[in-house]
Amino acid sequence: MELLRNFERFARSRPVIECAQCGDRIYIPEWSESLDGGRVRHLWKCEACGYAFETTVCFEAEVAA
Repeated sequence: MELLRNFERFARSRPVIECAQCGDRIYIPEWSESLDGGRVRHLWKCEACGYAFETTVCFEAEVAA
């Protein structure tokens, strides 16, 4: 049972995006680029149907201590 618990914890730590067209899972982006202001843009492409889309993630700026 320990192996199952470790797998479940690992599975929750990885974001999984589903294709909006066919519902297949996409695990990693095709590419990512850092933008200004703590933003990162990801290009996702579904291997099953070829559908591609972008997402943008915003990170909070670190506060200097």
